[in-house]
Amino acid sequence: MRRTAALVLAVVAVLGGCSGDDATVSAAGGAPAAAAVTPDAPTSPASPASPAADTAAGPRPIPVDDTVPVRVRIPAIGVDSGLETLHREDDGRLAAPQDWQSAGWFAGGPVPGASGPAVLAGHVDSPDGPAVFADLARLRPGDRVEVELGDGAVAVFEVDGSRTVPQADFPTDEVYGPVPDRQLRLITCHSFDEAAGHYVDNLVVFATAQDQ
Repeated sequence: MRRTAALVLAVVAVLGGCSGDDATVSAAGGAPAAAAVTPDAPTSPASPASPAADTAAGPRPIPVDDTVPVRVRIPAIGVDSGLETLHREDDGRLAAPQDWQSAGWFAGGPVPGASGPAVLAGHVDSPDGPAVFADLARLRPGDRVEVELGDGAVAVFEVDGSRTVPQADFPTDEVYGPVPDRQLRLITCHSFDEAAGHYVDNLVVFATAQDQ
């Protein structure tokens, strides 16, 4: 069975979860407590909200705004990706990045480099193999993450560490809750359960902005 990842970020207080089978596997992340709603069930491949249903539309264009992030670079794992801008859908969830090899920025949170916890998410695998965040688990404390804004400014972060978190008990407050400084979270799927046919955990990498 090939594992594919159609990342769906549920705007809920608890992680929505990676679900699906050989057609689609979705990953979900929590949302800021201020935007939290009642937890939803995981998105199925047949759901109208599933990215698999609207992939033909192509990636969302990056807004013409010099204050939004447009690119992320993670030299330690060879990531150099454009950023899609992720917004909540009518059902309260965020559409996934439509390009397997592009990460996405949660526009409901801070811009990377601003005060608070900015969030980037990406697929771990695809129908054709590894996706943009396939090697996220290889990041170690001290690794560098660069996020470029539309005006050419670059916010530089240093990895503090990472956590594998169960989707049934996603630490929403820890990931999206208020912080006094400038932080970044990188989220993807983790721990595929072959018997169940879907991911059961998420990997969250935590990083802190560095003065330049």
